[in-house]
Amino acid sequence: MKSKEDLNEKNTLVNQHLCNFIESKFLREYHDQNGNIISQNKYAKLCGITSSTISKLKLSKGYDVPMSTLYNILRHERYSLERFFKEFENAKGINIPD
Repeated sequence: MKSKEDLNEKNTLVNQHLCNFIESKFLREYHDQNGNIISQNKYAKLCGITSSTISKLKLSKGYDVPMSTLYNILRHERYSLERFFKEFENAKGINIPD
């Protein structure tokens, strides 16, 4: 059985990879649903999250992203959870911490 510290370390690594994947996919340039380039603040408002949350997602160390935040971004991007996680799995594998 793994220790709590081991599990926390592995969870942190998964969150880091998840945030980095979100950033590379959606947060390098911001678009409205018509494809127009917009500001980070406008994008955050359209997603229903704060601009500071986007800043946290863009940190290389990542953060413990709530599922609701991910869902808000995916809803704005018209992306299904299934599609997103399949792409994440294809890019990062299924055993990130191991």
